[in-house]
Amino acid sequence: MDTKPSTHYHPLPNKLINRASRALNRVGLARIDLSENALIAAARRETGLQDFGDESFLPALRVLLHSLQTEAQLNPMGRLYAKANIVGSLKNRLWAQAAFAAHPEIRQRKIVAPIVIIGPHRSGTTRLQRMMSADSQLMHLSTWEGFNPAPRPGKPQHGKAERWNEAKKACGAIPRMYPGAFNAHPMHPDWAEEEMLLLNHSFCSFSILGAYHVPSYYQWFLQADKTDAYRYTADLMRLIAWQRGEPEDKPWVLKNPQHMMDLNTLLQVFPDARLVFTHRDPQKTVASVMSLMWHYTVQHTDAPCRAKVREIWLDFCQQAARRCMTMREQIPAAQQIDVYYEQINHDWRAVMRRIYEFGGIQFDPQAQQALEGWLQASESENLHGGHKYALENFGTSKDEVEQRMKFVRDFYAIPFESRRA
Repeated sequence: MDTKPSTHYHPLPNKLINRASRALNRVGLARIDLSENALIAAARRETGLQDFGDESFLPALRVLLHSLQTEAQLNPMGRLYAKANIVGSLKNRLWAQAAFAAHPEIRQRKIVAPIVIIGPHRSGTTRLQRMMSADSQLMHLSTWEGFNPAPRPGKPQHGKAERWNEAKKACGAIPRMYPGAFNAHPMHPDWAEEEMLLLNHSFCSFSILGAYHVPSYYQWFLQADKTDAYRYTADLMRLIAWQRGEPEDKPWVLKNPQHMMDLNTLLQVFPDARLVFTHRDPQKTVASVMSLMWHYTVQHTDAPCRAKVREIWLDFCQQAARRCMTMREQIPAAQQIDVYYEQINHDWRAVMRRIYEFGGIQFDPQAQQALEGWLQASESENLHGGHKYALENFGTSKDEVEQRMKFVRDFYAIPFESRRA
């Protein structure tokens, strides 16, 4: 297994950030305070608002901050990243509360029978959601709205231009500062993205596990009751749809691998959800997700972190699969279907026809043309084909992954995937 220090993999912009920050720190400048009080004060100062309304996010934030300070071994860039993301989420909660207080009818909006794509990371969930997002019959979360879901008081069109430009800047930095991650999961402010971005604003999202080595936060994450975070995510979806002027009966297409861990909570909040479960060879999904998460974590620390990423994500994959299998037994068969990665590759139209029929949505020629147009553009630009990964890079092997994940392969009859896939 590669045990080089993380600095070996830092691109030049990140190295310059770390050097400059350390130089300033040596003379007592530019210190990054990751204390709860400092971060909350910064959000209140930058928005001019005080009221968070629901403060159910605080326990998760406190666990995260403790883990960041005691376990993550953050370099200056990692501290900057953590501060920017935490303050950004706190600001959005303040702005959202201002909107909810001014327009209490927002929280009364209905969310009707969303189609929720659920499966292991790297099992085709992004491709399915982004393809379906091309269909105007469905609502989806855009990346810029996930980063900045709340309207800015006093700004034209709820501050849309400002919020979009902030997301554009963030997405534009990813190829330079996280090049491997961008190859694995490219992002654009206008593209469909998973509601992980909304869960981030409750500090209750798997993306935290992919950004830092935070084992105590992970243990909390496994046991935490995430009901409040899911309910707040639903409120942010209502807020986004309200800003757009969307009809309440227009269905969402959602997706998030985290739902494998929390199906019961998902269905408490979205009881009429239509669940689409994706399956792919575990040897591929495990290797790919470890690689993706390492490409983020490695930029936020100077310490070797491949073994740490392997420890968390191999466990995550195994626990998510077991929990999902167990919880699915309690869900009516009519509320769930299964699709396979290889089926999508072989005949995506047949798969989509099944999903649309299951979701009660017309797969008419217009919808088919929209989906086909997205797929052709994606393939021509090779947007989802540049990610290279190997289990051996993380000190594991196909035999170990097979031993730990065989239960899910056997249960769902998941085929071994060819080497070229």
